Amino acid sequence: MSFIKKSTLLCFLSFFIAIFVFLKNAWVSEDAYIIFRSIEQLFAGNGPVWNPHERVQVFTSPLWFLVLATVRMFSKDVYLNAIVVSLILWIFTTITLKKIFRNNYMLLAAVLLFSASSGFFDFTSSGLENVLAYFIIAVYLLNYTNLFLLNEDNTFKRVSKEYLIKLILLLFGLIICIRHDLALLLLPPTFYVIYKNSGIFTIKKWVILSVAALLPFVLWSLFSLIYYGFIFPNTAYAKLNTGIHETVLFKEGIMYLFSSFRYDTLTLLVIIGCLGLSFFSYSKKHLAFLGYGVLLNLAYIVYVGGDFMQGRFLSYAYMVSVVLLLLTYEKIDFTKFKSLTFAFVCLYLVVYPHTPFNSPFDYANESIHLGITDERGYYFNDLSFYRYFIFNNKTGLHKAKLWANEGYKFKEAPDKIIVRMNIGLFGYYAGINKIIIDPFAISDPFLARLPVTGSWRIGHFKRKIPDGYVDSLIKGNESIVNPQLNEFYRKLKIITQNNELFTQERLKTIILFNMGIYNHLLPGDRNNLYGNSS
Repeated sequence: MSFIKKSTLLCFLSFFIAIFVFLKNAWVSEDAYIIFRSIEQLFAGNGPVWNPHERVQVFTSPLWFLVLATVRMFSKDVYLNAIVVSLILWIFTTITLKKIFRNNYMLLAAVLLFSASSGFFDFTSSGLENVLAYFIIAVYLLNYTNLFLLNEDNTFKRVSKEYLIKLILLLFGLIICIRHDLALLLLPPTFYVIYKNSGIFTIKKWVILSVAALLPFVLWSLFSLIYYGFIFPNTAYAKLNTGIHETVLFKEGIMYLFSSFRYDTLTLLVIIGCLGLSFFSYSKKHLAFLGYGVLLNLAYIVYVGGDFMQGRFLSYAYMVSVVLLLLTYEKIDFTKFKSLTFAFVCLYLVVYPHTPFNSPFDYANESIHLGITDERGYYFNDLSFYRYFIFNNKTGLHKAKLWANEGYKFKEAPDKIIVRMNIGLFGYYAGINKIIIDPFAISDPFLARLPVTGSWRIGHFKRKIPDGYVDSLIKGNESIVNPQLNEFYRKLKIITQNNELFTQERLKTIILFNMGIYNHLLPGDRNNLYGNSS
């Protein structure tokens, strides 16, 4: 009876810490307002666009956009919507973790490890798609571990292998709808599931199941190709189509890891520990394949140069790593070792200079190191959930923030077009009828296909606005001074600005554009521009 009470207490403590740390650190990022403006365009009848004059996908995650858009049907408070949805998803993630471990000591250890990682916990809210990915990954891990538990323990008869395999494949399909690159994280374990259970279904059945699992991704890709003209979001073209040499980006990716190790040490240590166990210690192959997914995910992060948000891209690998390490610890029959590890994590939570657990309500950190920012620290004083209750009045949320004020003034101004960086808060408060040209090209399909010129930092790849481009938008014609760029823009305009989606000319242009037929119209030295990181 005392054991049951103790176990229940541990479970309650785990959920209390998980919810408390979430609410204390809850915030919404400036980038989330880019998504919010696109949602407002949708509800205004303009479709899932950003600027009113053209179709462009500014959100990376279609599934996250769909979730927020659905909630927007019931509430116009997009800030509160993002916080509430994130909290619900985080609670369901914690519930799923409890089912994975079936041991409340391990559940508490998981919550404490997550509360120790800024890279992970900073994005449980933030208005970005991380927390949705956490939930899908957690459910995937639950079913993945259950599948191989079935192989080991014939008494585990709650569900059939066939059901678990179908669910694993479906979850793999859904993770791609959150972020394309997250497919790499779950690809090795998904491959291992198919390999180890190949005899359960016929080849025809495997093909049918695979197609069904990937159907949401395929349907979205088809919609995106027809509606936007391209399969990938515009953010991919803006950040991966820079003309910067791969070796320069690789160096940036290594710096991203170093920055995380310096300011969020435990995150990278846990990931490294997971990789070590995967390659040297695991006797269970199915757990090792989860580690291989972590390695693939890290390799991709380094390859693309990392990110400007400290730890954000590492958060998914960290989650898998925590689960793998604790599943291993669960099997260790060495109480003192477990106790020492538990004490170390608790000490780290309190003593380390900055963890989500010990972060104050007025936390602020606007320093930029190696082009990488503590994104929550940079915006927390203005965009925290705590500030929501202070500044949320009849004049609107976050009007104290300079960029929101500037956006509101532009909304009331007679000007129709502006060139503007940092478009999130500004764009949202500027309303849905203004055209905002983003030199970082996040919201501009034309600029996203131009090479980076001049100085840049990771995630902020600035393009020069071609002469005549602003006039082209004002007059609604093609008057870019450079004739080749003007022709390129004219072709792109057919795809993104034609009112009719299914004209023969538009469909033909989409095919030719995606084949790269018009790339010769772009600057000839686009593959040789290295730029200067600053």
